[in-house]
Amino acid sequence: MDFRLHRMCPGLLCVTFARHFGLIPQSSRRDPPFVEMSTPALPTLLELAAHRLLSNEPSAPPVLQEFTVDLFPPVLTAAFAMGHKEALKALVQAWPFPFLRLGSLIVQWPNQDSLQAVLDGLEDSPVHKACPRRSLLRVLDLTLAFEQVQCKGAFEALAKFPFWLPSTVKAEMPENMAKPRPVEGVKEELRGAQEPVELHVDLFLRGPFKLDAFLCGLLAKVEQSCGSLRLCCRKLHIEEMPFDSLVGILKTLDLDSIQELEVFDWFRALSEHSLFVTQLGRIRNLRSLKLAYYHWAFPPEGEQSSIHFLSHLSQLHHLQKLHLSYSYLSGNLHQVLSCLQTPLHTLEIRSCTLLDTDVTFLSQSLHATCLKKLDLSGNNLSYMVPGPLAALLQAVARTLQHLDLNHCWLKDTHLQAILPTLCCCVHLRSLGLSDNPFSRASLLGLLECTASLMELKQVLYPIPVECCAYVHGLSWGPVDKGKLSEVQVELQALLQAMQRADMQWRPPPPSPLPGTLAQPE
Repeated sequence: MDFRLHRMCPGLLCVTFARHFGLIPQSSRRDPPFVEMSTPALPTLLELAAHRLLSNEPSAPPVLQEFTVDLFPPVLTAAFAMGHKEALKALVQAWPFPFLRLGSLIVQWPNQDSLQAVLDGLEDSPVHKACPRRSLLRVLDLTLAFEQVQCKGAFEALAKFPFWLPSTVKAEMPENMAKPRPVEGVKEELRGAQEPVELHVDLFLRGPFKLDAFLCGLLAKVEQSCGSLRLCCRKLHIEEMPFDSLVGILKTLDLDSIQELEVFDWFRALSEHSLFVTQLGRIRNLRSLKLAYYHWAFPPEGEQSSIHFLSHLSQLHHLQKLHLSYSYLSGNLHQVLSCLQTPLHTLEIRSCTLLDTDVTFLSQSLHATCLKKLDLSGNNLSYMVPGPLAALLQAVARTLQHLDLNHCWLKDTHLQAILPTLCCCVHLRSLGLSDNPFSRASLLGLLECTASLMELKQVLYPIPVECCAYVHGLSWGPVDKGKLSEVQVELQALLQAMQRADMQWRPPPPSPLPGTLAQPE
């Protein structure tokens, strides 16, 4: 039987496929009317045919020769669901498309054996005599999109892959970015003149722990492929990873593919290693860098590790987003930002004990006039009003779209001082001011002033002081829900009166009471 009938309608293709594998009795030879071929039962018929095919794994390779390309996706889906390893390997070795994305299958059927079978199919093996097809696969994408992570059961599924990092944004590679460097010593006989197969995966590396068996196998397979496989990681999260293990993994990754890097250095395991920052300088296409709990040691009192780090940071010419949090940067922000030659679009400096000199430098830097997102949450800005903070808001006014000043010890007088400058941010889309002790009257005044910002749609406002107590600048329960409800009604009425029903004003969830534990969201 020849399935290579590219003009055959999908319904007829399903019935023909099913008959070939005995799912329709041989006595039923008369084709059903065309209208029946479009009924909802037809996809189920194809699924049954795929399951029947896969019930005899050794028969998969010779049958693939007769497949039209339209049959490969549903059969691979069935093979992944049923855990048919030999069929998966054969399908990948004859895959007729350059791209294969498995994210949704991984979430639905989180089976490491099935995923391992797919990787085994990437091995360069002799073409089967009965199935002369050769794979056209160039990219195997194992990343997960945001909507896949949010689906029901995704959390339980991903628990079986502890190294997996869901990607919330799958950014395209800009044209002006550096191309991957060719791997040295690649054997010409491998895959002829074809390009290496790229494996796309976002990694979550957290230690100390024994590396997952599948991840170890994946790294070993790439290392032993002599360049025929390239491990591309768009987003890499490192959290207290043993240093020696981390260096080994970085040597296996194609560093040019990393666009987002997150490092949580709780116990200074990486801050004091110059070799780590040497690897950082090799990530030439990095667009987003997040450093949390990083130990900065600036001269003359400090060590040379931070200077070494900054020298490599200056080599990141494509860096657009920088996030620094829970680090001591007082008076030294200029040393970090001055080494960057390309203006940042996103700057988040949270809980870094900034001084007024830091904010002043930022307002005068090349980054200020290009920033689209600015987050200074967790820094005491109360003594920078109206001076350095107002100057900074004036500098970013033409480009700023997202501003977060949560838990900055700002009070009513501070808000009144910066409101005129804040209203100059005509492109502002979101504003965060939670955990600042503002009064009900100040919130109503804030709404009246910002209602003229037509692009502003989201406002996170603090629970007013009339509704709860504040301890060290943080709202602390219990919250008077009755008074808070009255404030919310007033805000909604004012939004309607000012014809800004498109704006969403919402308070943050209250902090837990002393002696209690916060409930997970």
